[in-house]
Order: sequence, then structure tokens, then C-alpha cells
Amino acid sequence: MAYYRKQTKNHWARDDPGFCFLQIIMLLISSIAYGLAFRVSSISAILGFVAKSILINWLGFGVIMASVGTLLSNNHLNQASERSSNHVKQSVEWLYAFDVHCNAFVPLFVLLCE
Repeated sequence: MAYYRKQTKNHWARDDPGFCFLQIIMLLISSIAYGLAFRVSSISAILGFVAKSILINWLGFGVIMASVGTLLSNNHLNQASERSSNHVKQSVEWLYAFDVHCNAFVPLFVLLCE
């Protein structure tokens, strides 16, 4: 599917945010369950833990890793010497790097949060 998306829409990343939404829902449920299982003292503490797990652990780390991955791959991993006149310069999109983070987050979530 990614190949056909690249051929028709000229980008590699997914169009819909459905997978990100599912990950946020999974983090929300597991964070609430964690707070209830360990008898966190108040609802605000559980909501703080939910916000921290979604905004810092998932989104913040994902933005940092996608930015670093995009810069690293676009600046240091392109092979300029092997291009001919009929090749188009390729670069890694930031949204595709964030999509890779989302895909890589699933095994980590399963190992740590379930």
C-alpha cells in the first residue's frame, strides 16, 4: 500500500490519523488502569499520568525522534554520487518518520504497558 501511495499521491506517510488515534486510546486506557490498579490517590493524579504518558512519552518523544531521523537521513544518508540526470532527488518526509515512530511504538507499548 505504501508503494501505491507513493506512486499516486507522491508521499510515503499515511493519510489518515486513525492509527495514531488508536494508540492514544490504548495509552489512555492503560494509564487509567495503571492508576486504578496501584490505587493512585486522586483523579487529578490519574489524569496527570494520562497526560504525561500521551503528551511526553508518545507525542514528545515521537516528535523528537521523527525530527532527528528526518534530519539525519536527509543530510547524511543520501547518495548523491550515484544519481544520473533522470533520477529525482528523494528525501524522507517528517510525517513518514513520525509514522515509523508510531509503528515502532506498538511493540514497546505491548511490552511495557500491557
